[in-house]
Amino acid sequence: MAGRIAVKTFIGFLLVVGCTSNDAGTGVPLIDGFAPPSPGDGEIQLVIPAIHGIAAGADTTQCTYLDYRAAKALDIISYHGYQSAIGAHHTILYAVATSQAANTHECTEDDMINARYVAGGGADSPEAPLPDGIVVRLPENTQLMIQTHWINATDNIIDGQAAFNLKVEDPKPTSVNSQLFTVTNTMMALAPGIATAHSTCTVQQDMNFFMMGGHAHEWGTHITLTETPAGQVPQVIYDTVWSKEYQFNPPRNSYTKDAPFTMHAGDTLGVDCTYNNTTGR
Repeated sequence: MAGRIAVKTFIGFLLVVGCTSNDAGTGVPLIDGFAPPSPGDGEIQLVIPAIHGIAAGADTTQCTYLDYRAAKALDIISYHGYQSAIGAHHTILYAVATSQAANTHECTEDDMINARYVAGGGADSPEAPLPDGIVVRLPENTQLMIQTHWINATDNIIDGQAAFNLKVEDPKPTSVNSQLFTVTNTMMALAPGIATAHSTCTVQQDMNFFMMGGHAHEWGTHITLTETPAGQVPQVIYDTVWSKEYQFNPPRNSYTKDAPFTMHAGDTLGVDCTYNNTTGR
């Protein structure tokens, strides 16, 4: 379990048709059992080539750099990430600052510092419409990269594949471009039984949030987010009894463009996660 909030903050932050059993309409063959739906009106579909030979017991994060680039800037107003079911953990779409030839490889730190969040999803993730007037901008002529995480808990070698359907529109002067803001704890020892993990972030600049929620895995039992305005009393702003089904579709606090959740420089955001490690080790 990771103590993480996936909070999006606004920072003031190949249309294809048709689908068959082995091709999403993009010219990229699909592996057996993976069938992302055809893109609808105003949607872009991105499909990565199959990742073959994920070993039994493997825990691997792969970065696939795409050939596709938007001919002009586009605003994403809704997105849906898809991932083949066996071994799927998550998939994330990024825009990258430094380009490279289209390829797939094990992700490195260089990949991650090169990337800017665009959209996310997983095998069981629902469509993610953004609040009215809030967008994620797809930059003009910028290379895209799709990260996929696979945990193969089977005894067999598997193949994996991912795709995104992005609903887009031309940028509007009234729209607010947003980005992902994450507070996470990755330095945890999961002792058997019940325990907690805590992370704190001091906000460095005024920020407006339009959506926030927790993220934990199968041993998570509770997540609390606490805001402490500078020099004031802490306030609980998110308090959720966790279920493993929430991994990629957590309960969220939602706000509007005109009434965001605002934090100011010097305020702190605390994340408290409780987990129950039932494995006995």
